[in-house]
Amino acid sequence: MKLNALILEPFGGGSHLACWQGWQRHSRHELTLLDLPAVHWKWRSRHSSLTLALDSQKHINDGAEVDVIVASGMLNLPEWLGLAPATLRDLPRVVYFHENQFTYPLAPGQSRDYHFAYSNLLSALAADQIWFNSHFHRQELKDAAVEWLRRMPDFPHRQLFAAALDRSHVLPPGVDPPPEYLAPYSTRELDPARHPLTLGWVARWEHDKRPDRFIALVERLTRSNVEFRLILLGQQFTRQPPELKRLLEIAGDRVRHAGFASSGDEYWGLLSQIDIVISTADHEFFGLGIVEAILAGATPLLPNRLAYPEVLQLAQYPQRMRYLYGDDDELFAKVQQHLGQPHLARPTAALSSGATSERPALDLTHLIWSNLAQRYDQQLESLAGS
Repeated sequence: MKLNALILEPFGGGSHLACWQGWQRHSRHELTLLDLPAVHWKWRSRHSSLTLALDSQKHINDGAEVDVIVASGMLNLPEWLGLAPATLRDLPRVVYFHENQFTYPLAPGQSRDYHFAYSNLLSALAADQIWFNSHFHRQELKDAAVEWLRRMPDFPHRQLFAAALDRSHVLPPGVDPPPEYLAPYSTRELDPARHPLTLGWVARWEHDKRPDRFIALVERLTRSNVEFRLILLGQQFTRQPPELKRLLEIAGDRVRHAGFASSGDEYWGLLSQIDIVISTADHEFFGLGIVEAILAGATPLLPNRLAYPEVLQLAQYPQRMRYLYGDDDELFAKVQQHLGQPHLARPTAALSSGATSERPALDLTHLIWSNLAQRYDQQLESLAGS
């Protein structure tokens, strides 16, 4: 049976929007997205329950049918339920946590507003199902929430919240690459004439991604007189980040591209030119940009922590440490090794069988929406059946 799902997203941009749109394109069900502009996240979190309740009423007035509700974790779901049309209040509902406000990193000088964090927990209780983008994210939220609740004067309800999180599901977000930019492992080899190699940055230019560490790496590389090029992607907001400005000054003509890609085609074209994609993040719930870069043919160098080992399923790779590093010195050494021996940076994305022990492959094709959407659809059907 074809279901009609109503998706409620207060922050309709970035990875949130990409997730819903990718599922929409490949789902066998009818998914309607009600979203709001991706700015002023705190205000979005406060007013979206009312605004999206009004939008939901209009959706019903226009004659739409709804079988299930899918809410972003940024929505205060109990508030929305109190304000929504009566015909929607008793429908099966799920909340999807792209991030949470207990552990999302704070900028210097900021203090955590636990009203937003507690709203995450109330939304989890108000949902029939809870979906997370990674096991790492689910465990981190549970640990932080239980610890915070221990400090409350009374009525902490720790067991209630912990039990809700324990019965949640993990559904990773997908990617939707144009087929022409995928890197078939069996056919795409490193061009011997392609030297120097290109290093890539694909994260947001924000504090939790630690661009200062990436800048320090580039500074060390320039002082060591090795040849390399840079492609600098990642979302920017109202102004050019000072970190990016400084990096452009340091790297000079080594930079082949700097700035947010203007279209999906340009973005994937730039990804396909990256030989080594690097993360220096302090925090990562999933790492969608890294996944996209790997699928486009890049070799990753990532912190040996956060969600990365899980998302890349590195436990199954005997040579997994070639993709991970422990500290800044190890990262520098591994980048130097790649730059000095370009054959080590041969693409690692696998679209077909054929990997050998000499040429390990990272197969992330299960995260392509054409392969992943069925998992989402089946979980949605489970929700509706409950």
